[in-house]
Amino acid sequence: MTSPLRRYLPVLLALLVATGCSEQPTRPDTDTPPAPAETRPVIPQQPVEDEVERLLALAARSGKSAAASEARLDAAAELLRRGDLVRARALLDELASTTLQPRQQARHALLGTQLDLDAGNAQGALLRLQSIAPAAQQYDSALQVELALTRADVFSALDRHLDSAHERTLIHPWLSDETMRRDNVNALFAALAAVDMPELERAATAATREDWRGWLELATLVRDIRRGPRTQLTELARWERRYAQIAPLRSAADMLPVIRERIRQPARIALLLPLSGDAAAGGLSVLHGYLAEHLQQSSAGETLPPVAVVDTAATNGGFAAAYAGAIADGADFVIGPLLKEDLAAFGPALPVSVPTLALNFSDAPPPLDGHLYSFGLDAIDEVDQLARSAYERDFRRVVLLSDDSQLSQRQLERFRERWHAIAAEDVADALTLTDLNLNAFRRDFERMLLIEGSRQRTAALTRLLGRELISEARRRQDLDLLVMFANPVAARSLRPLVSFLYAGDLPLWATSQSNAAQTDRRDDRDLETVHLLDAPWFSTAERPLRDALGDGAPPGGMQRLAALGVDACRLQSRTGLLEWMNALGLSGATGELLLDGNRRLHRRLSWYVFTDGIAVAEDARASLAAPSRIDSLSTEGETPWSTEAGMQPTQQP
Repeated sequence: MTSPLRRYLPVLLALLVATGCSEQPTRPDTDTPPAPAETRPVIPQQPVEDEVERLLALAARSGKSAAASEARLDAAAELLRRGDLVRARALLDELASTTLQPRQQARHALLGTQLDLDAGNAQGALLRLQSIAPAAQQYDSALQVELALTRADVFSALDRHLDSAHERTLIHPWLSDETMRRDNVNALFAALAAVDMPELERAATAATREDWRGWLELATLVRDIRRGPRTQLTELARWERRYAQIAPLRSAADMLPVIRERIRQPARIALLLPLSGDAAAGGLSVLHGYLAEHLQQSSAGETLPPVAVVDTAATNGGFAAAYAGAIADGADFVIGPLLKEDLAAFGPALPVSVPTLALNFSDAPPPLDGHLYSFGLDAIDEVDQLARSAYERDFRRVVLLSDDSQLSQRQLERFRERWHAIAAEDVADALTLTDLNLNAFRRDFERMLLIEGSRQRTAALTRLLGRELISEARRRQDLDLLVMFANPVAARSLRPLVSFLYAGDLPLWATSQSNAAQTDRRDDRDLETVHLLDAPWFSTAERPLRDALGDGAPPGGMQRLAALGVDACRLQSRTGLLEWMNALGLSGATGELLLDGNRRLHRRLSWYVFTDGIAVAEDARASLAAPSRIDSLSTEGETPWSTEAGMQPTQQP
């Protein structure tokens, strides 16, 4: 996603021509940001139609002088602002073969960085920034500001969200334009929202700069909905007493009234679930999770609204009648329905008249009244996350393995689609285990791995040399990753077969459906080292609530429905937070929860790895090594800040 601040870059670079340095700045401490320019350039809303032609004509008249290079850089900046990336790149390529002054080199690199980001080449963008970093002390403060903002965008594109947020905290006091300050705060919070909660909590504990720690703690407090709403508000008040008077955190403190306003319990809740009939197991699992969280909040001193629990399967008229009855009884927040077919009841005859958290997804467009939130355990979010993670870690040759179930085939096709959209190429291959016929699958897998060719080469050498050769067959070496979509039974068959056919060294990823979530380790020992995505419900952080369920805990994979009930209870007082910033991920039991424009909640799941038969939570970044990776940069002191005499950071009121 393009940061709002990046739209300022081309025009600012064009307008920086007149602000060159006449003195050599000195480098202060690593955490000292640069002094700001006195004013922030204003982006013209209506560009002059022939501005590019005028600049190119000026460059032509100026020959090979520095002025000609400046005019061409200005033209490239204007083309970037207009979105004409092809002509902008052509101009920059032309300038690359000319002699540029140091400051012009910086402008050239920053414009090239933006082109790289637009093309999805974040690694190339970072390398460009590294190339001009040694000379950054020579740049004026406005150019250093742009360098820092661009670096933050590059870090986000590289999935280095903590680094991106840290860079933005350093530069924020030096932004004088109010719109830019607001955009920077939004981008900063969005970066912190993209960090896994355990990593965010560790960073807050380790932070040494007070303002950086303040931002991290605030993001943690807002995102962590394991606390009850009253406790969350108390913790926010404690944060305000500690940090609100620290100048670099004034922008953060200014958000507190909005945050508080959006944490609010309803007055009366209706929980509409199928508690009898064919869907009773799912409905009861959700109910047990909801009540466990409700009881835990009550024990912690929370003031909770009354909850009416209605069995929609036993209600005359089904869900529609249960919903209408709940509204008539005064419910101002409804949780349900759980079944997809019940969502079809909403329409002119049954309007969504109060905020309603549906626990499933409809294929129909959402109602226009804006009251319906869709929340569920759709595995598509997992597949999309797997595809993004594989691409971000530089895996390119991906093979898909699946069983023949409808769910697995839907996941496989979704991965194909997402991979083609992200990587602009097809997966290397896709194989399906049909009717658990391992012999047929083995033949297909061997053929894909080109193992038979290895055996044939050994046989040919044996005939040529006239004596028996002892060798081990080898698989093809161009593959990076195996992704498995399979239920636990099929997964336990596929994993040993992968190792047996000389592919055990390839990373093997899976979705949550491969995790039976059993306490008996014996069944899943065959899944050793498989990395998978699953709900944070199975992590240490949620263990107290899992233990609290006791005998009420649903078996195996049904626990994910209990986690759905837990999050429904937590979200009933926080839908306003989701609306406040769509990119803000609230940390729930089912995943990091993000709301899209159709009020559909998407989940970002946690990484686990099978160890001795149990799926154990892991730090994805540390464990999921990529085949190649550029050198990372330290966040602390990354920008070679310099301060110009007489310049002071923007004071916040």
